[in-house]
Amino acid sequence: MSSMTKRITTTLLATAASAALLTGTAAAPGMAATAQTAQTAPADSAAAQTIGKKASTMPAAPSAGCGTEQKPGNDEKTISTEDGERSYRINIPRDYELETPLPLVLGFHGNGSDGAEFQNYTGLPTLPTITVFPDGDLNDGKRSWQGAPYASGADDVTFVAELLDSIESEHCIDLNRVYATGKSNGGGMVSVLACHLRDRFSAFAPVAGAYYPQSTEGCDFSTPTPMLAIHGTGDATMHYEGGHRQGEDYPGVREWIQPWAEASGCARTKERQVGRKGEDVVRTQWTRCDASVELYTVADGGHVWPGEVVYSGGGYVTKNFSATSTVWDFFRSHPGTTQGPTQK
Repeated sequence: MSSMTKRITTTLLATAASAALLTGTAAAPGMAATAQTAQTAPADSAAAQTIGKKASTMPAAPSAGCGTEQKPGNDEKTISTEDGERSYRINIPRDYELETPLPLVLGFHGNGSDGAEFQNYTGLPTLPTITVFPDGDLNDGKRSWQGAPYASGADDVTFVAELLDSIESEHCIDLNRVYATGKSNGGGMVSVLACHLRDRFSAFAPVAGAYYPQSTEGCDFSTPTPMLAIHGTGDATMHYEGGHRQGEDYPGVREWIQPWAEASGCARTKERQVGRKGEDVVRTQWTRCDASVELYTVADGGHVWPGEVVYSGGGYVTKNFSATSTVWDFFRSHPGTTQGPTQK
């Protein structure tokens, strides 16, 4: 096959794959119930409310890695950085095709955890995407991320940029659908990435985020950025209304997200009860925005991943509201151009 023919074929496959993913038809066989729920959103879900013309028509942008043979599975790998060897887990769906671009989701664990634990309690590997779970740098025996007072001092932004270069150069990634999520300190790292690596991601979604001042230090809020946050009002670790921890004052989640709403020129907000089976979950959606900004408030929710597959932290855990499904709905509804390695 000539290089020209290959490029045309890749583009056609990419467009078809993009449409399939947005309609939820690209799931891997045997996908868990959590992912099945995420793919086919009910009419009153966040995805049904936010999917627009851009989401349904934006074609895939094949990364340089399209055409590279990869073995499906969940594996631990390493990458060399200026701070030394860094590890991560990568999950490639069983129906991965080397010329069909898939979305890429990076998931960041909390302080003292690791990528393996994060992937297990979120169930994110069941989504029809390539998922990557980096490990934070070790400091006093715990893994943590830039954006917190206890971070090791490693340059995690550069690490993530190099990790994206590697993944996108070796796997068939849709560069119009690259996303970041995380919990607690990992949510704070998502904030850091939105501030300092914005051009490598399409949208962001922290959960129970630890928004220490370091997570927005030097942040440029001038670019409209799709942002979703989930936080429980009963979070005793990172209080919903803000507080003091690790020698730092930190803002409440509404105070933290407001600059992103302002960056998108949002005019007002509207709220809607989205909880099921008696759950008190309120969706706050900023309107008339250049980029979507949303907040899900879980009444009495603890420092947890709502709808978790296994234990993720302290406090009340709702089983009738899924952070994984909600985050995925938001991500697949918000494609956006990213500056990855040279496209195919």
